[in-house]
This record gives sequence, structure tokens and C-alpha cells, in this order.
Amino acid sequence: MKYRSRAIPLTYIKQGDSSIISKILTEEKGLQTFIVKGVRSKSSNKKLSYFEPLRLLNINASFNAKQSLQYLGDMAVIGGFEIKKNKIHKSFVSFFIAEVTSKVLQENEQNPLLFNFIWNTTKKLYSSEKRDPNFVLKYLLSLSLFLGFSPSIDEINKPFFNLESGEFSEKKNIPEICLDIEKSNYLKGLLRNKEIKIPQEQRSGLLKGLLRYYKLHHYNLDNITSHLVIETLRQ
Repeated sequence: MKYRSRAIPLTYIKQGDSSIISKILTEEKGLQTFIVKGVRSKSSNKKLSYFEPLRLLNINASFNAKQSLQYLGDMAVIGGFEIKKNKIHKSFVSFFIAEVTSKVLQENEQNPLLFNFIWNTTKKLYSSEKRDPNFVLKYLLSLSLFLGFSPSIDEINKPFFNLESGEFSEKKNIPEICLDIEKSNYLKGLLRNKEIKIPQEQRSGLLKGLLRYYKLHHYNLDNITSHLVIETLRQ
């Protein structure tokens, strides 16, 4: 079955001498894994740069439910959304978002709302003039809403956030699964959509806490490596 779709590359690995295997989120078919032959050769009509994390593409592709690797036909980058400012920082953020997204989504599950969220998040990242040091924290919180375990704000005035229950609580019953008061307060600010300044050490700790929050809700992100690069950035 052939189809046309907007698409967002997430990750790729090299295959053989000149090919790659790429995970691409498509609007029409959800997350798909493509074998792209010869793309690393000079004569290829596809550029390897097209498969960098969070490029915005239009693709022609084929889908066969009996195959694990799909076929990718023509493709084109959608213009006007190239990274223009804070390029290095935004590239690191792109890698992080793509790496997380590729691990939490199931293949062949079409979700137009989630696709549009990731598409618009990418456009926002590309077009923003100012660097937002909290961008990845906001992304993880927003993504958790689509995955069904967004933090509850029903008891947001209580001091501690419990990573296991996803709720704010009066007591820090199990320190290992509760954020401390300071990190909980920063989380409250993010959940209330406030523009807040979080010190580097606290932001790093909150990022690790949110990655654990995902793990406690059955999304194992232990092998995520791009967040380590982000943590080295100083604002």
C-alpha cells in the first residue's frame, strides 16, 4: 500500500556499507522503521541529512503489515523551519526529544493528535529566538499527557511530588520516589505554565526525576544518552 505523509525522522543506524535503518514518525501510519538503501553513497538522490532528528518532511512510502522494514520512496524537506539561532543547543534538544519519542511510541499506532504535538513542538524549537533552558522538561511533561500519565494537579498545593503515584502529597513517605520540596516547587511552576528560572543543578535533578517518573510508569528510558549532553550545557 502506497501513501503520502508528513513525517518526522527520529533515529537511524548504519546498515552495511551505504544504507541505514531509520525510525520515522509518520502522520498516516504512526512510527515506522524504514530500510533506506544506498543513502550514504554519493550517487544517492536522498541526503543523509534528511534523516537527522526532527527534520520536517513530506514522504512517499509503502506499507506492508507483514514486513518489519518498510520501503521509503521520494522525500522532501519542508522549507522554512531550519534551525537559525542557538543551533548547537537546539541540536542537542532535538536529539533528546527524538531519542525519547522513539522509545515510548509503539510502531504502527496512528495518533494524529500526538503527531501534531511533536510537529508543532519541532516548529517551536526551530523558530524560537530565545533559548529555553526548560524546553526538555516541558516536553516530557506534555508528552506524558498523550501517554496517559500526566502529573495530577488536584493536590498541587501539597509540598512533595510522588513519582510513583503521579500526585502531590503531604508527606515524603518514600524519599527514593518523591521529589524534594525545591524540585517539587519547580515542577509546580512548570505545570502552571509559569516562566521560571531553574538553577542548573536543580534542572538536572528534575530532568533525572522525570526520566525516573517515565520508568515508574512503564516507559524505560534508562539507556537515554542525549540528556547527558544537555546536562553539560550551562545557561
